Amino acid sequence: MRDVDEAWHLLLRDPQQAHELAQAITRAGHAAGDQHQILCGEMLELSIRARMANEPEAFIAEAVRIREALSQQGDPRNALRLVVVEANALADLEQRVEALALIDRMLPEARRWLDAADLGRLLNSGGAIRVDEGLHAEAVTAWYEALELLQGIPPTPVLCMVTLNVGVMYMRFGNFAAAEPHLREALRLVEEQSVTGMTNICAGNLAYDLIQLGRAEEASRFLEALAPHVERDYDLREYAYFQIVRSEACSALGQLAAARRCLDEVESFGGEGIDSQNQLYYRIALLRLLRREGRFDEALATLRRAETDPLHIDDPLYELQILLEASELMHALGDDRSAFRYARQHHDYSIEMDREFQRADFLSLHTRYEVRKAIIDRDFEVRRRKEADLARAEIEALNAALEARVQEIERLQEALRDQAIRDPLTGLYNRRFLQELLPTMVARCNREERQVVLCLVDADHFKRVNDTHGHGVGDAVLQALAEVLRPLESDGVVVARFGGEEFAIAFPDCALDQAIERLDTLRTRFAGLQQTAQDGTHFAVSFSAGVAEMPVGLDPAAAGIDAWFALADEALYCAKASGRNRVVGKRAVRVAQ
Repeated sequence: MRDVDEAWHLLLRDPQQAHELAQAITRAGHAAGDQHQILCGEMLELSIRARMANEPEAFIAEAVRIREALSQQGDPRNALRLVVVEANALADLEQRVEALALIDRMLPEARRWLDAADLGRLLNSGGAIRVDEGLHAEAVTAWYEALELLQGIPPTPVLCMVTLNVGVMYMRFGNFAAAEPHLREALRLVEEQSVTGMTNICAGNLAYDLIQLGRAEEASRFLEALAPHVERDYDLREYAYFQIVRSEACSALGQLAAARRCLDEVESFGGEGIDSQNQLYYRIALLRLLRREGRFDEALATLRRAETDPLHIDDPLYELQILLEASELMHALGDDRSAFRYARQHHDYSIEMDREFQRADFLSLHTRYEVRKAIIDRDFEVRRRKEADLARAEIEALNAALEARVQEIERLQEALRDQAIRDPLTGLYNRRFLQELLPTMVARCNREERQVVLCLVDADHFKRVNDTHGHGVGDAVLQALAEVLRPLESDGVVVARFGGEEFAIAFPDCALDQAIERLDTLRTRFAGLQQTAQDGTHFAVSFSAGVAEMPVGLDPAAAGIDAWFALADEALYCAKASGRNRVVGKRAVRVAQ
C-alpha cells in the first residue's frame, strides 16, 4: 500500500512518474495473482488518464467497476478516491446534477475514511461542479471547508487547486482585485511544489485577472516569460486556455497579428481542446479581436451566435464580459441605443452578481467557523488546556467577524435598494419606482377625495445638444435640469427621470393651475441657465411640459394609469407643437361613478 500512496501523491506533481509507478504496481499484482493490488494499479492508471485525456463515458464505466470491486475487497479509502474521477467525468458530459448527487452521497463515508488531502480534493471537485451549475455560494462553502482542512497539514498539490479555485471564484464575480492574491498564492504553491501540470491554468487565470485590472502589459510579459515552458501535452484544455488568455493580452496591447495566431492555434485543437469553458472565453476573445481588427460584420455575427447558443455552464464573468463587449461593438457600429441597452444589462447583472457574491462570502465565513469549530470539538479532549483556550478565543474572533460581516451586508443591501429606485445619472427616482408608486398614490387620493396632478417634462431640442456638443455635455444638461426640479421633492412631490431627456412629476394635493404655475417658474429658471459646451462657449436649453389632472375615480390599475399618462403626453405634445419652452395643462374628463 505504500507504493500505492506514493503514486497517488505523485499524480498531480509528476504524472509521468506516477504513471510508471502505477504500471509497476499493476504488473506486480498480475505476477503475484494479487487482485487487490491489480485494482489499486488500475485505480491509479485511470486517475492519471482522466487528468490527461477526455473520454468521460469510458472513465465512468471503468471507475464504477474498480470502485465497486475495491469496496467488496474492504478498501473503502482507495474506492472513494475514484469518486473524483467519476464525478468529473459526469460533469464533462454535462450531467452535473448526477455528479453532485454522487459526491453528496459519498461525502459521509469520505469524511470517515479519507485523509485531509483526499477529502479536500473531493470537496474541491464538488465546488468546481457547483460553480458550473450556478451554485456559487455552495461552491465557496465547499472550497473554504477544503481550505480549512488543507491548511492544517503540510502543503499539497490539492491546496494549489483549491486556492486557485477560490481566486477564480472572485474573478467570476468581477472582484478582480480580491482574486489577485489568491491566484498569486496558487502559482507560488505550484512552483514551490513543482506541480508543473498546473502551471498553464494558474498562469492563465492570473494573467486574465491582470488584464481585467488594466495591467495588460504586465500580463503579457508574464505570459511570454512562461510560454517556452508551458506543457501542451499534459492537458490540452488547460494549454488552450493559456493561449486564449495570451491572445487577450496581445489584443489589449494592439498586437493583433499575434493575438490572431494564438486563437488560430486554439481553433485547430477542435473539441479535444475547446471544452465548454474554453468555448466561452474563446468566443469573447474572438469577438473582441474582430472588433479591434475593424471586422465589425464578423464580430456582429459572432455576437448573434453567442446570443442564440444556450450556455452549458453558468459563468457570471462570461456573461458580464459578453455584455460589455456587445456594448463596445454596438458603439463602434454607431448603434448607441443598443450599446446603452447592453451597458444597462451589464450594470444590472453586476449588481445581481454583487448580491450573490455577498451571500457566498457570508456563507464561506460561516463555513470556516463551522469547520474550525468541528476540528476543535473533535480534538478538544486530547489537546492541552492552553490550546483549547486559544481555540475558543479564535471562535469568538470568528463570531465577531461574522457579526461584522452581517452588518456590512445589511448596509450593502440598503445601498443596493437605493440603487434600484434611483437614476444613476441624475440621482432622481427612476421610472420603475414611479410606476410602482402611482397606483398606491391614486388609490389613496381616490379614498380621501384628494387631487393629484401628473406632469411630463421634456428638454427641448435635446438631440441637437447631443449631436452638436456630445453626450457628455448632454448628460450635464440633464443633470442641470434635475437640479432645477429637485427642490420640488421637499414638498412631497415625486420627481423621476422617466427616460432619456424626459422627466415625470407627480404633485399630490395640488390643483392643475397651481402645478402649472410652479412648473412655469422652474421653466423660466432653467431657460435662464448658461450651459457650457466642450469648447468653453455657453448656450441655453429650455424645456416643455405637459400637465394633466387626475380624473376623479381613476382606476389605479395599469390601464387607468396609462390613460392618465396619455393625457399628460397629449399636453406635452401641444406644448412642443405651439413653439416649445412652455407649460400646457389638460383637464381630465370625469369618470362615471
